[in-house]
Amino acid sequence: MEDKVSIACVTFSTVWGDKAANLKKMKRYIEDAADKGNDIILFPELSLTGYECGEDVREGGCSMHHKLAETIPGPSTGEIAEIARKKGVYVVLGMPERDADDPETRYISAAVVGPEGVLGAYRKIHLMRPPFTESTCFTSGDSLPVFPTRFGPVGVQICFDFWTFPMLSRVLMLKGARIILNATASPSGPGKETFMVQQTCARGVENMVYTASANLTGKDRTKSFYGHSTIAGRGWKVTEIYAEGGPEEGIVSATLNMKLLEKLRAGSNLEEVDRIDVVIKELEELRKVKSAL
Repeated sequence: MEDKVSIACVTFSTVWGDKAANLKKMKRYIEDAADKGNDIILFPELSLTGYECGEDVREGGCSMHHKLAETIPGPSTGEIAEIARKKGVYVVLGMPERDADDPETRYISAAVVGPEGVLGAYRKIHLMRPPFTESTCFTSGDSLPVFPTRFGPVGVQICFDFWTFPMLSRVLMLKGARIILNATASPSGPGKETFMVQQTCARGVENMVYTASANLTGKDRTKSFYGHSTIAGRGWKVTEIYAEGGPEEGIVSATLNMKLLEKLRAGSNLEEVDRIDVVIKELEELRKVKSAL
């Protein structure tokens, strides 16, 4: 594992429904971030196509996401892989994924691409309910993969999974993740800038990992997003905010000390003292109670 890693979060404004335009802009950002010395480049949730579903989702399906979804690997990840290989970087991009075995099934996914090619994808597990349209258009994922990189194991999450279900981050840490990357589409609202920083810090501190959240900005189709991409986690202080962006589109980056993180982790014994066995037991008991109702 290398001693240091530079992470770039791209606060991204989509051209809704125009995959070619978004991919072209992504490639420019990857080139720019790599030329500035960044090793891992993170894009927001569904940044390849735009986050929102079209108006026709209320009739049972979103033709935009249905049409523009791709398998992973696929054409867009193939183009990204060429740049990743040339620049020696890792790229995580949010996109609608089409199931290779069932073309009618779509996921909100984050593709993970490295110098060696397409490493795989994380599929969003918890889909937002109405008035959001995610659960109408997409299918939930059911696994928490960890991806090998030269900076150690990396975990990936998407928005609601990261913000509201902290046990998912804990599982990724216990599976070896030292960095957790969150591709998010967090819409504007009161206190949301604080929320972005607070939750990104919390997931890092809880698990003694580095965390990064890349958010959309500007107007998608009808919703507005506020950016404020954040990189945080442990450090010499209990909580470190290594980088925080504003509402403008662009790159937010930080260089993180992996050697320091391992030193702090060694002193905490977090993985040894974690009583996940108790959590599993309690969840099993809770499931029995709910099943009996």
